[in-house]
Amino acid sequence: MGSQSELKGSFDNIFLYFVLEHLHDPISALTHLISLLVPGGTITVIKGDHGSTSLYPRSAAADETIQKLIDMQAEKGGKALIGCELYPLLSTIGLSDLFVEPLMVYVDASRPDIVEGFIEKTFIAMIEGVREEALMSGRISKERWDEGIGDCEGRKRRTGHSAIRFSGPLARC
Repeated sequence: MGSQSELKGSFDNIFLYFVLEHLHDPISALTHLISLLVPGGTITVIKGDHGSTSLYPRSAAADETIQKLIDMQAEKGGKALIGCELYPLLSTIGLSDLFVEPLMVYVDASRPDIVEGFIEKTFIAMIEGVREEALMSGRISKERWDEGIGDCEGRKRRTGHSAIRFSGPLARC
């Protein structure tokens, strides 16, 4: 998302997908976005909580790797766990007809399209985005990182021997 001053126009719907956790001031950004809605326009926000990830079989290495993403986002002013705050956050800016519901992504070998689309191209890519910084900082060894990513990728997931669950809220108003 560019600077708020760059966003102009009017919109029937604004759709935010995994954006809020990266913003230093999500209230200001949401307030500006709401001002761009036409009368009766809607905003849809989907936000996962990285800390909600659950792997089967469990993996301490994957948990540690995911936690590095959460910690590093927090140090940069983001909030990887902002999904838990979605209702109060949207209520604060005065939105009416607010509806928040839980979303869950469950992936195993029965859904190879979700393994590729969500796990590999979204979730793993997001975690790998902080790889170099995490390794350079000495927060985690390369071997431990690779083990954690491998467990998140869950090569066995394609054969039915593992699963991953990731949850977060969907808000509409």
